[in-house]
Amino acid sequence: MRHIFKILFIIFILISFSFNIFANEDNSITRNKTFQIQAIVYSSLGTGLSLSYKVTKNIWLNFDTQSLSGTMSIDSNDGSTREDADFEFQTKYINVRNYLTSIFSDLFVQYGIVSTNWDTKSIVKSNENNQKKAVYKTNYPTNGVNFGVGMNWIFYNGLSSGLYLVRIISEEPSFTYELEEDWECSSSCRSNYESTVKKYTPNNSFYLTFGYNF
Repeated sequence: MRHIFKILFIIFILISFSFNIFANEDNSITRNKTFQIQAIVYSSLGTGLSLSYKVTKNIWLNFDTQSLSGTMSIDSNDGSTREDADFEFQTKYINVRNYLTSIFSDLFVQYGIVSTNWDTKSIVKSNENNQKKAVYKTNYPTNGVNFGVGMNWIFYNGLSSGLYLVRIISEEPSFTYELEEDWECSSSCRSNYESTVKKYTPNNSFYLTFGYNF
């Protein structure tokens, strides 16, 4: 948790400097609108909705919500068992977006907090009788911070589009193993599961959005 507090302190400093360092405010017609609503049509964390409110010409307050879920199944090498994996990611961001108008009017950096309700588990079952052998669960942290950079284009007719990359920083997940008496998950088994989960956890997410400003 200590490193999260350090990052939050850095965010506070960045927000404070946002009102001073980038003082050349953008006066273009396209940025005279106060609200923005966009659909998240693609991201590593699923589809959703993005809402923004203009605080100053350069500073916007942004809220994103999105979800992603799915399942997959993998048979063991000898075919005696299979592993059914389920995942569900629900993610919410609250960000400050700072448009770097002194560099390029559509370029922004964002920083803020993230709330996550992520659930991943794998159920090992026998292919012979469908009996459950084990359940491997991932316990993700429920909050963290995020940083991002991207472009947000606002057109004269009010339509807008965004393209950006976000990095989530939080504590490492923990893992729980529920094993039946006739099933064993060795240290290498656990290491393989945990490394696979960490590899595919979408802490870096690319976004494509479309919407309207008014």
